[in-house]
Amino acid sequence: MSKITMPDNAILLLEGGSLRGLYTAGVLDTFMENDIYFPAVAGVSAGALNAMNYAAHQPGRAASINLRYRHDGRYFGPKAALRGGSLFGLNFMLHDVKKEVPFDEETFANGGMRMIAVATNAETGKPAYFEKGKTDFDFNEAVRASASLPLASTPVMIDGQPYLDGGCSCPIALNWALEQGFEKIVVVTTRQKGFRKTMPGQRMIDLYDDFYGDKPLFLAAMLTQEMRYNALMDQLDELEAAGRVYCLRPQEPITIGRFEGDTEKLLDLYNRGHRESREALVGMAAYLDVLPSRCYVTFCRVAQG
Repeated sequence: MSKITMPDNAILLLEGGSLRGLYTAGVLDTFMENDIYFPAVAGVSAGALNAMNYAAHQPGRAASINLRYRHDGRYFGPKAALRGGSLFGLNFMLHDVKKEVPFDEETFANGGMRMIAVATNAETGKPAYFEKGKTDFDFNEAVRASASLPLASTPVMIDGQPYLDGGCSCPIALNWALEQGFEKIVVVTTRQKGFRKTMPGQRMIDLYDDFYGDKPLFLAAMLTQEMRYNALMDQLDELEAAGRVYCLRPQEPITIGRFEGDTEKLLDLYNRGHRESREALVGMAAYLDVLPSRCYVTFCRVAQG
């Protein structure tokens, strides 16, 4: 199979969603299995964790970690929180697990793919876009910050500033990509088309206030995140209808819980992403303007199995 040459002005955007990210892992494995690599990828939360394995060209690694270690105390739970400041063992996933599931550091660092991890500044409530190779600190810390769920994690300190989950301020780096001048934008979401969030109830508002009342700008971001998410989805739908972006979304709602423990359900979700992305490859090829060429034949063969 010939290598697919991506346009230089193309970027892949990955939504977060905690363990819903296994859908994204399935999508990325389809891409990697068929040598489909974007020149740039921007991930939020679980999307940033998935992006690392994509930038390292390691199909199967994300699914292996999430399925193999789901009931390992180092991955999730009180032990993970004590060791890494989060119910999800981000230190384990970003560092310790590499002893058991090797990570290709060389390809990640020098493989030619730009990677951006989006985190939220817990003082300002604004998103920060950290790029691999352009930070003066360990980039793993940017990814850890990006995936540090509010209420379930302590902030990650970077250059003296506290950071939490990127989804608090920027669920998908869509407007950043537009501002950066990317002409071809492919978005992988972990919610079906038409999904919109409901406003938080009073109990959740009170909980946010208890945790973040001393950080009024971040609190404001938390209290408006559903409204901003829905506005972003409206914008995404409009851009998709206009042919400006290409969206790869779950065909049916993802019903697993944020902290889902049923590994059969998690495996099924991964397989859904793997299958549905194969079915979408021809449409994505047309959007990326790789038709007509040998790439068309490649994509069609992949789609047809």
